[in-house]
Parts: sequence; C-alpha cells; structure tokens
Amino acid sequence: MVIPRAWAKHLYFTLLAAAGMEGRLLHRIGRQNPLIVLNLHRISPHPNPFWPPLSPVLFEELVVFLKRHFHVSTFSDRTPPDRQRPRAILSFDDGYYDFVEYAMPLLKKHGLPANQNIIPACVQSGRPPWTVQLSDFLNTAPRRLINDIRVEGFADRLRGEDPDHKLRYGLALTRFLKGRSRQACEPLWEALKAVMAKVDGGAHTTRMMSLEDVRQAAEEHEIGVHAFSHDSMAFETNEFFLEDLANCRAFFAQQLQMPMSIYAFPNSSYRPEQLALLRKAGVQHILLVEERLARWGEGVYPRLTIHGESGIETRFRALGYRARWAPCGSPS
Repeated sequence: MVIPRAWAKHLYFTLLAAAGMEGRLLHRIGRQNPLIVLNLHRISPHPNPFWPPLSPVLFEELVVFLKRHFHVSTFSDRTPPDRQRPRAILSFDDGYYDFVEYAMPLLKKHGLPANQNIIPACVQSGRPPWTVQLSDFLNTAPRRLINDIRVEGFADRLRGEDPDHKLRYGLALTRFLKGRSRQACEPLWEALKAVMAKVDGGAHTTRMMSLEDVRQAAEEHEIGVHAFSHDSMAFETNEFFLEDLANCRAFFAQQLQMPMSIYAFPNSSYRPEQLALLRKAGVQHILLVEERLARWGEGVYPRLTIHGESGIETRFRALGYRARWAPCGSPS
C-alpha cells in the first residue's frame, strides 16, 4: 500500500516528536540563543499546489507555539536578548492581501508584530510577481493550453493531468525563469503571457496589498522591501541593483513617508558585493533565506522557510530541525 505524502510527512514528524526531538531542539536554541527568523509568504485557506499557502489554522497554532517559547519581535526591537526567551521574528515576503485578510487579525488577537516585505511595483500595479501569475495560470489551465507554452531553452512538457505532474512541470519552469536576468526573461515572459491570455474569462490573479493596505499595516507591523520588481539579483549588474534600490527608497520616501531600513532579496538570489552596497546605502537589516539560524545584531539575517501541512511540521521547521547550527556570521 502506498502511503499518501501528507500522511507520510505527518508520521515522520510525529515520530520525531515521540523521540523527544522537539524538546532537544528547544534546549539547544536556549543554549545557543540564536535569532529565529521565519520566512512566510501566504496565509490562506484556499489551496494552490504551485504556491501552497499556510492555512490560517496552522498559522495560529504556530503563533501560539512561538508566543509560548519565544520573545516574538521585529528587527527594530532593541530589547536585549534573553536566553530564557530567545528571540523570533515572523518575516513575510511579497505583500499578499491575505496578510491583511488572515494574518493581521490573528497577530492582533495574540498581540504580536511581524515584518512584511513588500514589492513596490506590485503595490502600484495590483498584480503579483510574474512567478505567481504563472502559478495562478497553471493551477487552473487545462493540459492542452499549458502545452501551448514554448519557452526557448526549456524543453519540458506536461506529461499528465494529475496535480503531481502539473506541480513538477510548474516548478521546473519557474526555476528555469528565475535563473535569468530581467533582460533575458522579458521575451520569454511575453511568450508566456500570449498563452495565458487564451484562458476564457482571464486567469485568476492573486490579490496584492494596496498602498492603503501597506500604510495601515505599517501602524502595527514593520515594513521592509523585497526589491522594486522582484528580480533575481544574482543575475543582474550592480548598476541595475543600485537603480532598483534607488526606486525602492523613493517609493518609501514619497508613498509611505518612512525610512527604508529592511531589504529582503527575492528568490534567495544575491551576490556578496550587493550586501556591501546595501550597507553603504544605510540599509540596517538585510534578509536572506538559506535555511540557517541567525545571530542578533549582525545586520545580515538568514531565514527559515515556513510551510507545512500539519501543526507538528510547522513547529519543527520553526525550530530549525534541518538548519545548519554552526554559529552564523554575516556572509563574506
């Protein structure tokens, strides 16, 4: 008998808990006193296999767990670290409207702040990043239409109708496109849009936070930036990066009337010299992913990706059960 993937994962994490792993991880965190920075994206009850959100139920379970064991704060918090209650930060990327709809009410209910890193171009246009537009299309489009896609250099085709085939295809296509500069991607994206336009009635598009949503969120939460247009910066020139950064700073000054002190690299993509450029520009908190534990006050913070299909899975991910535990310094 084949065990469904979700059940297999739940069994795996249940066995870890039964072996006392959760307690050992908490003890280790207390001893090493790292900064736990959790990277989240969407909180929604509406599933999407290409961009799975964390359900509000599981998010609240995670919030309750963090509140019990950690001092949940923001990057601007100057409270000295406490080994009895290590510090944790909930760090959201992209600026989806479901942060307003589902995450903010739960955070308010439990009296906790969060960091939200917005994409100014998406705030202005109301459209999500192209990767999410593609995911929205793949989630609903028939195989016939998906196989109309012709992207130079990408030879894969959708081989079956089931969700797993779609998921593997979508992830492969997204990875292919993310590993290119904007200039290289633009003609490929135009070809994709021509196929996506064939959807009857138009493809559903994930809703983004508006400018007013961001301003209201800033009254309770910490706002950072996730690049101006969500480009993979490892593939861009430093001139492109600095122009993008200048556009971010102008948006924060003119539209939000607040300083821009937090920068989160999109797609886990950066070059080391870009860290120095951010510091020179006065950015105080630089966010990566990298599945490592952070250290308070270092200025460059790796984050742990949070997703899951059960409360026990999200707890283990939040505790860094697979993270590198060596002391984390800023990348050289």
